[in-house]
Amino acid sequence: MDARLASLVAAMAGVVLGCASSAPAGSQEAPPGSTVELPIFSADPCEQDQDCAPVAQCHPDRCARVEQAGTMPPDMMCTMECRPGTTDCGFNHCDCALSPAGAKVCALLPGPAGR
Repeated sequence: MDARLASLVAAMAGVVLGCASSAPAGSQEAPPGSTVELPIFSADPCEQDQDCAPVAQCHPDRCARVEQAGTMPPDMMCTMECRPGTTDCGFNHCDCALSPAGAKVCALLPGPAGR
């Protein structure tokens, strides 16, 4: 193996290991800045939490009604990092919530589901 290939393999191994260790596995608290400070409301009405899901995209940072969330293309490749402000690694979750206007809509809420 030439030096350039060995260097590339070592760099890729570092990225994979770094991604695997970035999740807050087993911890009760997400790293500072990972959770949204306030709910991010959609315009999609809901009746119960199961009506809502993350929008189908890498690192979902918003929620929609299940029928509107879409699906990821089968060949889509996403990074394995845990991005703040998303549903990655249980930092935030989608549920049905009461909006400031008084309507129940899907929203991105801080923390893991079921809290």
